[in-house]
Amino acid sequence: MKKLLAVLCAAMLMLCGVAAFAGCDNEITIPDEQGYTIKIGYTEYAPMNYRDENGDFVGYDTEFAIQLCTDLGYNYEFVLLNDWKTKVVDLNAGTIDLVWNGMTITDDLKKNILISEPYMTNQQVIVGTAETLAKYDSVESLSNATSIAYETGSAAETLVTAIEGIENVSTVPAQSQAKALMEVGAGTAELAVIDLTMARSMTGEGTNYADITYKNVGFAEEQYGIGARKTDTAFMEKLNAKIAEYQKNGFLDSLYQKYFAAE
Repeated sequence: MKKLLAVLCAAMLMLCGVAAFAGCDNEITIPDEQGYTIKIGYTEYAPMNYRDENGDFVGYDTEFAIQLCTDLGYNYEFVLLNDWKTKVVDLNAGTIDLVWNGMTITDDLKKNILISEPYMTNQQVIVGTAETLAKYDSVESLSNATSIAYETGSAAETLVTAIEGIENVSTVPAQSQAKALMEVGAGTAELAVIDLTMARSMTGEGTNYADITYKNVGFAEEQYGIGARKTDTAFMEKLNAKIAEYQKNGFLDSLYQKYFAAE
């Protein structure tokens, strides 16, 4: 009996040791090693991450990410997110290592992931035809809209769903900001609420949405940040140091001039 108990105890200890070891192995982090390929999650929209007329993958966040990875000695891979609302799940599952795509910093996101220091200011705006936009001059007035599209899991969704009386408006959730804009272009939504950064680049003369424009109705300013797993504190320290360096040496300003100042 004593031998049997000893065997059972040894087996249990072995299982516990294996479980503990597996738990350590399953803790996903960006390793501190040269040549690791960082998987960067994004959705495609100008001017942050998009393909230009030559088919080249460019954009403010694209160049920002490439420069940082290069400076830190990492390789990089851009991973298209099919649905923005799953970004935290994708991050924690290891499908991606970073969310780097004009992501608005929110308190809800801070509860679930690490977020870098802010690197750009943004604001939500409404997009639609000039005739349609003339009917709205405040956030509160959007409760009179017939339908509003927005990206699920985004700052726009949080703001729109908080408008008093919005329950009387038909809301049109979309998997990305680009698809929210498409709803307006197709006439399946009267308005969309999207980032100012996107509205400036993808609406108006010379774009695919020449008959659509944008309007500021008073949504509060926001800040963009880069998302990482809670386990990636060491990498986040290096990332924040680079953001401060790029702000000081003018690199981020040069990207702003390239992708925004000419608009």
